Amino acid sequence: MSGNIMTKFVYVSNDYREAWKTYVHNFEGMWEEFDKDFEIDFLYKLQEEEHSLKENTRPSSWYLNDKLGENEFLFNMSTYHYPHVPYEYTDNLPSFEDIMMERAIEMRDMGKEIDVLYSGGLDSVAIVYALREVCPPDQLHIIMGDETPIHIYPDGYKKMVGFLHYEFAMGDLYGISRPDTNLYTTGCEADRLFGSTGYPYGRHHNKELYTKDDTEWEYNQNRWWGITRHTLLTQSFRLLQNISVDKMDMNNYQPFFLSPNIEKYAINMHMDKKMVWHTNFFSDKEQFLKSKMCIRDFIAKWDKDYAYSMGKTNMEVGVQYENTLPIHPNFNVLAITENGTIVNRKNIMDYMNRECLTI
Repeated sequence: MSGNIMTKFVYVSNDYREAWKTYVHNFEGMWEEFDKDFEIDFLYKLQEEEHSLKENTRPSSWYLNDKLGENEFLFNMSTYHYPHVPYEYTDNLPSFEDIMMERAIEMRDMGKEIDVLYSGGLDSVAIVYALREVCPPDQLHIIMGDETPIHIYPDGYKKMVGFLHYEFAMGDLYGISRPDTNLYTTGCEADRLFGSTGYPYGRHHNKELYTKDDTEWEYNQNRWWGITRHTLLTQSFRLLQNISVDKMDMNNYQPFFLSPNIEKYAINMHMDKKMVWHTNFFSDKEQFLKSKMCIRDFIAKWDKDYAYSMGKTNMEVGVQYENTLPIHPNFNVLAITENGTIVNRKNIMDYMNRECLTI
């Protein structure tokens, strides 16, 4: 890699960040020597990013990407793969149902097999219902971590999933998708767009603090856009952390709710003060049942009982083998560049240069 060509990323892992910390400190004198000013600037940017992660309610292992392309953090980030949607009211939007179906048709017309990560929860159920309405059955590839989604929503298996091509990830949910050849879609962005408060006080605090956050409506209302702006583009890449391809086709990265009209709908909801806030971890079912009503109403077209009684699910628990071990996971993907190149342990040294950073 040429040392004077800027590298931009769409995903960076905490392992890549930690590699940079080791590289800059260069305790053994093995690598490039950085001048003292660079080290100071690096540490400043690192601390600035850590502070921004906390402000945006992300775990310290996460990363940020300003979808408006204005705020910089430690790494050069790219937003080219998703149109800029400003925070402004959009008049005359189609209904939410029409927007969902338009998105499903858009994905169908890309003409590729679609890898759908399915948990049995509201967001992924809505996606499968929408896609099943417009796609030929052999275009859909349903991926489940294990049999839990079938137990969560048995009627969904009987009505739709059981008639489609599906498979279980068998302990490697993060590695089973093929974004080099197939479209890749998840429902991860729906939480951020439709009322999730994220990790309000840091992921490992107690239940009382999370519960408190549910009731602080104005606090969540005021911070929604700032968090959405900096984290919306970071949601679904985490489920690609263990893919074994060398390069993904960025046009295949198609999280279902990462769609301009869906985002505009969410912005209108926020400006109309119609959000029902909920946490991902400790919301009681009664509170969660009031949330995501647009998605619930959409699902009700096929299954009212499920739509208005479904609580929160978590796709990832227990379905990625490395996450069940008492050691740090050793995933393949360290970062993904804006052209889809996978940074891994074989080529990482090509991406240990100043052109990867904002310094």
